[in-house]
Amino acid sequence: MVRKLSVIDDFFELDKYQLVVLLYNEALIFTLLSNTVFNMYGVAQPKLLGCDDKIYNGTKHEVCQQYDNHETCKSPVLSYEFKSTVVEFEELCTRHNQTWIDSVMSVLRLHNKPTFSTTTQMVGIIIGAAIFGQLADSYGRKKVNLALMILMLFTSIGNSFVPSIDSYIIIRFFIGLWCGGLNVAGNIYVVENLPAGHRLWMSTLVTWAPNFLVFALFAWLTREWRALQRVCNIITACAAVICAVLMPESPKFLVQRRFREEAIKSLEYINKFKSKFNKATHHEISSIVDKAIEDTGSKSKKAKKYSFQHLYSSTTLALRCLVLSFAMFSVAYIAYALIFNLHFIAGSLYLNTVYSGLLRYAVGLSVAALDHFGGKKIGRKPLHFSIMSLICVCMVTTFLVFYLEMDEKFQSIIRILTLISFGLTGTLFLQILIVTAELFPTGIRNIASAHVNIVGRFGNLFGPMVFSIDSSLPGFPYLLLAIFSFFSVILFYFFIPETKGQPLPTEMPSFKRRPPKTEPLQVEGLLAKT
Repeated sequence: MVRKLSVIDDFFELDKYQLVVLLYNEALIFTLLSNTVFNMYGVAQPKLLGCDDKIYNGTKHEVCQQYDNHETCKSPVLSYEFKSTVVEFEELCTRHNQTWIDSVMSVLRLHNKPTFSTTTQMVGIIIGAAIFGQLADSYGRKKVNLALMILMLFTSIGNSFVPSIDSYIIIRFFIGLWCGGLNVAGNIYVVENLPAGHRLWMSTLVTWAPNFLVFALFAWLTREWRALQRVCNIITACAAVICAVLMPESPKFLVQRRFREEAIKSLEYINKFKSKFNKATHHEISSIVDKAIEDTGSKSKKAKKYSFQHLYSSTTLALRCLVLSFAMFSVAYIAYALIFNLHFIAGSLYLNTVYSGLLRYAVGLSVAALDHFGGKKIGRKPLHFSIMSLICVCMVTTFLVFYLEMDEKFQSIIRILTLISFGLTGTLFLQILIVTAELFPTGIRNIASAHVNIVGRFGNLFGPMVFSIDSSLPGFPYLLLAIFSFFSVILFYFFIPETKGQPLPTEMPSFKRRPPKTEPLQVEGLLAKT
């Protein structure tokens, strides 16, 4: 069936060009995942058995005390699956050479250098997302994507040659910058190249969850952090080549910036992938671009400018924005706390990564099926309530196991509950963003989404540090995660309305002005003057 192309969106359909887009999306997602969660392996903790000819006994804390007091120790005896920076640079317990980074960490009350590298990376992600999203809107999706891919490639390669943990910490910050930029600019670039009617399932098909399996496979094959970093860069190089050679600039961006000739060239390139019956002529493409530029110009003249302050223009909007932001922070806090501390639970680190990815993918597909076939009975609120409540139960149970000092006996239970909890978090990220889009009016929808995302990224920042908190209470990190999940359930349930199946709001709420206050008429005084 021949379909007439009348608007720019009509050029994006299920054709050969979409194979290129999906291939780039896969390489982009793996690049993001392998660099964002690299420290799952990069700073994986080994088991300290002793030093030289001396064997240590006791709990992990007691073993560290013995090691720190063993001043003549020269060759620590370690047991590990993966040779991380902790193993290579012997960043064990609190014993290491003091540098200026230790001074910075002391101000922040942190003592673990390898964990601090994750913190600096997450700070970079927050900054990068803020900077490069704006640059992509100003200079183009493709240019920014390609620049970030090249920067990522060279920085990651450089990271694999660092001589010390201090250098590693610094370079992780810059890798975080590029990750933050790609997370925003890359996703926008891909979405603008997907068919409007197929974005959901195509985004579900190519996502982070299955790439955990690929990342675990690379880690298992390399067994060493420097080699893993270099192997992952092969995919980054492929992404850069695909972006540079096979993908044009987003025609929607070019139309928005009123770059007529470039927009026509971009659509003509996409047009080459179509069958001869569906191809548009040069004249048709020119007419479509001219009409799109004209429509964009008229809309921009009528559009009212909104800012972050409009999210707080009413009590209802402000409350919903804060609750959704807290919900995003909580799920990010829990997810990143668990994934960056998989080495604390029993079992193979490689298999735990695989199980995490499989569970995350299975839960995502199951929730998508429930959402599709469940109708209005299974809405956003019941799904959020049940999933986050289950995470809360898992975290409370794990805390009780540690509190009752039964963690050695029930290691398998701790492992299962941790993997289930992480697997459940994946669908919550998407769910919160969907609710945000369905709840806020058109004029502030993107601003609300940006607000929720920015607050959520602070969960990425603080989550990995949960297991480094000094506490005399056994299992305290799990109790903290349970508290966040509990309040997320309560606040979401009572303050966020059901949005599934509801029309998207288009108008900002109207505010009735109160009549100006007036002084009561002093009749007696007036009569006295007459």
